[in-house]
Amino acid sequence: MSSSSECVELLAAKAIANSPELVTLDEQIALIDERLVVAEKRIDHTSKKRWTNYISSDPLRIAANILGGGDVQRDNIAIADLEVKSGELEAYRANLHRRKAEVKSQLREEVLGLVLEYEAAEREYVLAQSKLATYSQQRQLIEIDYQFGNGSTTQMLSMWQQGESLEALVIQVESKKKEITRKLQQIISFTLTNSHK
Repeated sequence: MSSSSECVELLAAKAIANSPELVTLDEQIALIDERLVVAEKRIDHTSKKRWTNYISSDPLRIAANILGGGDVQRDNIAIADLEVKSGELEAYRANLHRRKAEVKSQLREEVLGLVLEYEAAEREYVLAQSKLATYSQQRQLIEIDYQFGNGSTTQMLSMWQQGESLEALVIQVESKKKEITRKLQQIISFTLTNSHK
């Protein structure tokens, strides 16, 4: 795993593809799109039909349509109502698209942050391993020296305690790496393969 743009983009793309919130947003956007299509069809149908209301054999309906109280006015109100509802749906859809962009951005930032944390933990791990290896060599030399009567028991106890501290540090940093990997796996919902470690 590295902070190269390819690795981060791959992990971010996996996180985005597997995000339950983004799936829900896509479903809501698709539902709104369907509603907008239906509303547009109703507006078209009502617009085309409204002129047929002037043709009637009932003189009262003809007078009501001409004076503005009949079927024509009802259809005009229905069209206006549908247009208002369509506008509200489009505004809601725009908000969903904005939220979708925010979630994608948050996921990218979170993935990048975790990858950078992992790299820092990896550097800490390498440094701790190096310190432990250096300690092991020093300990062997001091133990040999101690066996031949040089050095004190206090010095040896201090050396062994230092070794235990270094081993604990290696374990702690290794646990930190595993925790970061677990968080990344949780975000992207798949197991990291060796090609991306």
